[in-house]
This record gives sequence, C-alpha cells and structure tokens, in this order.
Amino acid sequence: MSDTDSKLRLITYMSPGIPVDVFECILSYLEQVTGKNGYLIYESRWTGPPSDRVDPFTANEADIGFMESSDYLRLSSRKDNQVELCEAGPVHTHQKNTGRAVYYSDIIINTRNKSKYKDLIDLRGHTFGFSSGKSLSASHVVLAHLKKLGFDASFFGSTYESGSHLASIDAVLDSRVDVAAVNSNVLSGFLRTRPQLKDDLCILTSLGPLPTYPIVLNTRLPESVRSTITQSLLDMSKDRQWCQKLQSYGITEFVPIDSSLYDMEKDIKASIGNLTMASTYY
Repeated sequence: MSDTDSKLRLITYMSPGIPVDVFECILSYLEQVTGKNGYLIYESRWTGPPSDRVDPFTANEADIGFMESSDYLRLSSRKDNQVELCEAGPVHTHQKNTGRAVYYSDIIINTRNKSKYKDLIDLRGHTFGFSSGKSLSASHVVLAHLKKLGFDASFFGSTYESGSHLASIDAVLDSRVDVAAVNSNVLSGFLRTRPQLKDDLCILTSLGPLPTYPIVLNTRLPESVRSTITQSLLDMSKDRQWCQKLQSYGITEFVPIDSSLYDMEKDIKASIGNLTMASTYY
C-alpha cells in the first residue's frame, strides 16, 4: 500500500460559515470506517476550487471535498473533471425541513425591529445585506423571489455586499443593514456557538428549499472505497454515538441523493436571467 492509499484527505470550503468541527467529526468517523489516516484541509478563502487554478481533485491532492453547489456544478460540467458526487447528503435541522438534503435562505432582521417588519415586502427601500452576488442563498433565490413579486434588486434602497454569511449576520446585529439573506446552515451554526445572541435575531421568512452542499469524491479513489464512504455516511446516524455527535451540530442524518438534486439551482438561475444584486439607491 502506498502512502497515498493509506490516507484520506478531506478538504472543506464551507468553513468558517459552517463550523470546522462538523468536518472534523465526519473525518473522524470516516477514519474509523475506512481504517485510513485522515487529514483535513481547511480552505476559507473560497466557496470551492477557484476557476483559475487546478482543482485539488484533478491535482490529486484531495480525496473528499465539501463545497458550495455552484462550484460543484462548475467542476462537474468539465469533461476532464476528476470528481464524482457522493450520493449521500446531510439533513440539517430547520423549521421548514422535512428530512430532505436541503437548506434555506433565512431572511433575518434585528429583533429590535420586529414590530416594524413583518415580511420581506415591508423592507422595500431599506438596506439589504448579502454575502456575494454569486451566492445561491444570499442573492439568486432572493432575486427569484423578488421577480415573482414583480420587482428586481431596486426593491431595496441600497445593498451591501458583506463578503460572507457570517459578516451579513454581524451587519444585522450592529444595524449596518436592515435585513439580510443568509444560509440557514450558517445561521444555525452561528447561534449554536453564540446562544447569547439568539434573541437578537429574528427570521422573517425562509426562501427555498435549496440543494445541500455537495460532497465530492476523487474518482481516483478505488470504487470500493468510494462506495464505503457513501454507505458509511448513510449509516452514520444508525450508530448512537455518532448520531449524537451529528445532532449536536444540527445534522439529523445523511440521506440518498443524486445529481438531479442540483437541478433546483439550475432552475433558480435560469429564472432570474440577467438580474443581479447590484448596489442600487432610491
């Protein structure tokens, strides 16, 4: 067995939005079931492999990866890609979720404004915060919702691109913005680690569902190893110890998925056409 064969190299692009402890837990579990020594690469600069660099799967520098769905769709569309979707998706707890591998765009305000704003429509002309114009949960699904209501980004008085979901949450807390759209998994993780701030934020509504962050596998891994990883994730919640650990991170289980789950994202992007969340002013 070569040195590479004895390792399991996991890379996550989802932290710090989703606490890195989540991926350390999953890696520890996969070490146990595969007998491999796990190593975690934490890449916080991007949401997935940058388009202007050779991705770590093609370069054979990673075996399993967690990234945003937009980055997965871009990688998987290339003919020379070395990634395969792991057909197991996490089910994160959310008031709207019914056991699907999905998440939501939580539209949040500062609780002190709860009496003034009852729904997103009440925020017309106000300042809207979002992580990035490329974000499905912070931008695209909001634009799709506004379009259904007959508006575009000019619905808001101004927009503030914060750079991350965590920064958008902070902007709501310190009143730099009146409302923000944030990834529900990020908000949930934020409140688990900062429970003292739970009463300071209010969710007006949740848009979605949106497809969960994909787990990708390096196709150079033997098929037997890829199958073991997938099946083991699907079985993780059946083990009481690991189930309790997952639940402490707001994950109930992993369920079977396939690439058709990400058609949701394609449909949302197709529906908004050329609309963007550009800065606008009344």
